[in-house]
Amino acid sequence: MNNNCQDPHSNQTADYSTKPTTKSANIGIKHAVEELTRQNNRLAIIHQIAKRINVEMSYQEIIDEVAVPLRSVLSYDLLSFCLIEDGALVITSGLPKEQTTLGTGWVLNNCNSAPWKAIKDKRCFLRQDIWNDTHKYQEDDDLRRIGIKSAIMAPLMVSNEAIGSLNFGSNKPFAYSENDFIFVQQLAEQLAVCIHNARLYSQVSKSEREWEETFKAVAGDIFIIDRSFNVLRSNKHNPLIKKGEGPYKCYDIFACCGEECRLCPAVEAFETGQMAVREMTDPQTKSTFNIYAYPVYNEQNELYGMVVYIIDVTARRRMEAQLYQSAKLAAIGEMAAGVAHELNSPLTAVIGNCNLILRRTPNADKHYKLLLDIKKCGQRSKRIIQNLLTFARQDIYIFESLSIKDVVTNSLSLITYQIEKNNIKIIKDISDDRLPLIKGNKQQLEQVLINFLINARDALEDIENSIITISTGVKSVDSGEEMVFVKVADNGRGIPKKIIDHIFTPFFTTKDKSRGTGLGLSVSLGIAQSHGGAIEVSSAPCEGSAFTLLLPAAREG
Repeated sequence: MNNNCQDPHSNQTADYSTKPTTKSANIGIKHAVEELTRQNNRLAIIHQIAKRINVEMSYQEIIDEVAVPLRSVLSYDLLSFCLIEDGALVITSGLPKEQTTLGTGWVLNNCNSAPWKAIKDKRCFLRQDIWNDTHKYQEDDDLRRIGIKSAIMAPLMVSNEAIGSLNFGSNKPFAYSENDFIFVQQLAEQLAVCIHNARLYSQVSKSEREWEETFKAVAGDIFIIDRSFNVLRSNKHNPLIKKGEGPYKCYDIFACCGEECRLCPAVEAFETGQMAVREMTDPQTKSTFNIYAYPVYNEQNELYGMVVYIIDVTARRRMEAQLYQSAKLAAIGEMAAGVAHELNSPLTAVIGNCNLILRRTPNADKHYKLLLDIKKCGQRSKRIIQNLLTFARQDIYIFESLSIKDVVTNSLSLITYQIEKNNIKIIKDISDDRLPLIKGNKQQLEQVLINFLINARDALEDIENSIITISTGVKSVDSGEEMVFVKVADNGRGIPKKIIDHIFTPFFTTKDKSRGTGLGLSVSLGIAQSHGGAIEVSSAPCEGSAFTLLLPAAREG
């Protein structure tokens, strides 16, 4: 490297050294005063910059803050910060902003780079005539492209460790003097502290934001309270100060225990100093909550606060109850199947013996009609038992061609008695056998219709002149496809508008726990959709409801 690239700390003399003046003493004094004034102005600029830069500024904001006052004491056409990130030297901000070559984001490799030289040597590096320098650095072609002919690079040092470099460039050769060299070094020392503080603040702020977002993202409510139950922080509720009053109490925001705060696990945790947990039910909303209380200690191991975590488990408890009920119903189904098998044997004997006696009894005999009734009742009972066993069977469901009339008939045979014993009249409007066949599973479709009929029966409780109408037919939908339908309508109390959108939600029910699981319509909708069909609902308060199962007609061939 030639002598023009040496810094003032080397043993050789650089070209920018001041030559002895031959002018009068007055001129010498004048130059000294001007130089002293310039140095004072530069120190004032450094002090001003240090005051105006704060830790919340971005790197570009810092360089913008530096750029304007610097122009009054130092000439430059290029100004940039380079910071070491993951072992690479990256230009993090610079002027001109629109510059792409050696602009923001540009990476300088740790190989034959002038800024890297300043960093490794931990001292300023001055290049007076870049274009004619015999030693070429990796960025020289880029500097020539943007017209930079001289440059000063100062390392940004923090605790004797370099974090980057401050770089000035000029489109004139020999643009910088020894005093400029010293000033840039002093400026770099001050900016290094500012940038290091800004980086630390950014890291802390990022960590705080991450914890804040984590805090807010936690499902349920989290409170941090003091020993007086004042809410110091919450992940869901802001502000935490009442207007014109003091801070909220935790029971102001979340009255999970009603007036029974003594039952709150936070009270227990404050008394014992140990974590406490309790499940409680809100007396007003009847919602169920799990409440966890975790003691918080200070450096002196003194209990000063509590983290209270509250999570709503109402849906979970309801689901558990419904699963218990489903398990119970499954057990009942197995027992019913066993009972049905046990009844089949005596029914077979009754029907068989009736047939034997009927063969020996003339039609005119007075007992003939009685025996015939016994046979028909036995056959009807056997048919109902067979349908019940088929309905309860847990086989792999096979789709086959079906008549919707057969599905309706089998469903009614299972449920008619339960309906009619409640003084409900059943009106059947079943089309003849000329309806198109459907492709489906008989047991699943019967399950849907039985659910419709049971819901209609429950909706008619305490209704006078109660009627259930079941009808079949064919209709065309918007797509033009022909659909076979079964409609179950009642003249009951109807479905309120506010809940009609929720009736297909799993476990949603308006019935008592002993009468409904909230799964019937949800399962029915799933069955309809698996058959390529749908369920339509129409209802009006005090006028009744109608549920229609739509199924595509089977394609011929």
